Amino acid sequence: MRLRSVLAHLALLVGPLALLLAGAELVVRATGAAESCPNRFSSSDVWVCDPILHFKVNPGLRPNDQPLNSAGFRSPEFTEKGPGVYRVLALGDSCTFGYLTHETIGFVAQPYPLRLQRLVDRRNGSGRVEVLNGALPGYNSYQGLLLLRGKLRGLEPDLVTVRFGWNDHFLSAAGESGAFREPRSRVGRAVEDLALHFELYAFVRRLGLELRALREPVREQVRAAFRDRRTYEPTVAIEDYARNLRRIVEVARGQGAEVWLLTAPYNHDPNPSAARELALLNRTGFRELMRVHEAYGEALRRVGQETGAPVVDMDAVYRSHAAEPVFLPTDAVHPSQGGHNLEAETLYAALVRRGVIEAGADPRRSGKAAEPPRSEP
Repeated sequence: MRLRSVLAHLALLVGPLALLLAGAELVVRATGAAESCPNRFSSSDVWVCDPILHFKVNPGLRPNDQPLNSAGFRSPEFTEKGPGVYRVLALGDSCTFGYLTHETIGFVAQPYPLRLQRLVDRRNGSGRVEVLNGALPGYNSYQGLLLLRGKLRGLEPDLVTVRFGWNDHFLSAAGESGAFREPRSRVGRAVEDLALHFELYAFVRRLGLELRALREPVREQVRAAFRDRRTYEPTVAIEDYARNLRRIVEVARGQGAEVWLLTAPYNHDPNPSAARELALLNRTGFRELMRVHEAYGEALRRVGQETGAPVVDMDAVYRSHAAEPVFLPTDAVHPSQGGHNLEAETLYAALVRRGVIEAGADPRRSGKAAEPPRSEP
């Protein structure tokens, strides 16, 4: 009788609380109260604050005067997957988004996910393969993992390509080192997975940012971002980077997708001002920074070996095409349109070798089949 009484009292408590939380969730969703939040990205033309992911692309950004999709990505709309369609989801940073540095920030016309889509459509016919660009500039491997667990869940990809590294090892901003870590325990991750389904969680995170802004105004946050950094320190330590990659493989496979890990090439010979600027931003020498970048590439290769996830060694592909215009002299990090074309051809060739599609003829090449470079898958 006592147990029944206790359960009855719990029901009386839990029922109204659940109704209260459901009502709050509906209000937050209807008003968008979790969207606007203050941090050092709030005044940027490129980024705005995101209470879960720290920042996201400004919804009003128009790369080459083209709008983002309704979810805020440089991609076709994220719609329900059609029957028989092989869906590719490309995770990554600005190098996948299609950034380009040439005196001022610009964008390539066709990032490699879009280029890959057009290659398949032209050579094999439309409707067989769908390529979605889930990359956001400035994102690291932890943010890619959170995207897969949150905003990008439910897309039912057959293949997830993963291209992170730069923003993991770039110099951390003050207060951000160590911030990009998910809960270590399975219970903690399960609780966070549940919370990510609710806008109320983002709203609570927003309130935390509001309180911080009261203690430290956003303008001061911007000034302090790199003020206290005198020596190089990565945003995401290499061990955490490898852990994030393993988790991306685990989560994507749990969603029924295969995973390919892509290394991130770099311009070995940028002009002096581009190398100097990158070194200055990271408080270290350019060559030393590239040695760190190569170490992160080796960590990605090891994760591929450990997990059995195929590695598409874009770095090796670029080295074999070093004489081609795959980078601009003004940019050590972001590929030119020629580089994006090369990556699309590489992924197309890998899809052919995997048996996803047959090698198709390109009408623009007088019926001759394409000769793309080799890759691992």
